Amino acid sequence: MTEHLVEVAGALVRIKDGRIEVLTDPTVSYCPLRQDLYGCREESRETVERSLREHMEVLGMYGPGRVLELPDRPVSFGASEIISDAMADGVVDAAVVVCEGAGTVVVSRPEVLSAIGAHMTGLIRTDPIPEIQMGLEERGCILPDRKATIDQVQGFRRAAEAGFRKIVVTIAGKRAEEAARLREDGRRLGPEPVIFAVHTTGVDEAQAALLAEGCDVVWSCASLLVREVVGTRARLQIGVSIPVYALTRRGKALILNRALNFDEGLVIHRATLPRLREGRQPRPLL
Repeated sequence: MTEHLVEVAGALVRIKDGRIEVLTDPTVSYCPLRQDLYGCREESRETVERSLREHMEVLGMYGPGRVLELPDRPVSFGASEIISDAMADGVVDAAVVVCEGAGTVVVSRPEVLSAIGAHMTGLIRTDPIPEIQMGLEERGCILPDRKATIDQVQGFRRAAEAGFRKIVVTIAGKRAEEAARLREDGRRLGPEPVIFAVHTTGVDEAQAALLAEGCDVVWSCASLLVREVVGTRARLQIGVSIPVYALTRRGKALILNRALNFDEGLVIHRATLPRLREGRQPRPLL
């Protein structure tokens, strides 16, 4: 028996032995990204369940048959897309991410990173799935433990101990305090981590300030405070509906590396940040 707790569009969801139980209503009523990816024009418990069910059926997520290699880049400037391209180009050695059934994982292959991150959202807690753990290890991944613990700081330490030097670490917005701990460990261990903050919907003002102070790249998701606090300090913004903010030179470099690999047209011009597109923001901004 396995149980996983995730947050989708602000709804708390339990997935237990393949059964989806949406525990709360979505707090986000509209998300332009979820509309583009999954056709969700108005979020509800039904749209949340439907998108998760699709991930389980197509990718085997939350089960022993999970897909662990994927060439797809479904989001223009998503975290996994940026990291995967950086790995393929030798700009990044490894990434510390989370995967259901495994918890924190150190990944060094772009196609594995793409499979883990393509449709992963808001993983709060997860139980071990041996098939996923073994499959990841067979593909060169490092698991800090077999308990499926989510601990990005410990994951970074394991990556550094394994000899990786160009390491990206993803953290959830509500665990913003981890950024300072990662910076401290970087000074102590040698490699300086590049910190990506994802799943930032619902962060409070203190957390937004910590993200602005300690991260290299921050996704705005449906957060008003990220737009107001992080956006005004950004050196580069990608996207005007769900902006992605680079706060450091290294963050800019990884986003621009993704732009080099992006086949569709892009416009880059000088602007006062944040720059938002009215009518295409998530609703409500929390």
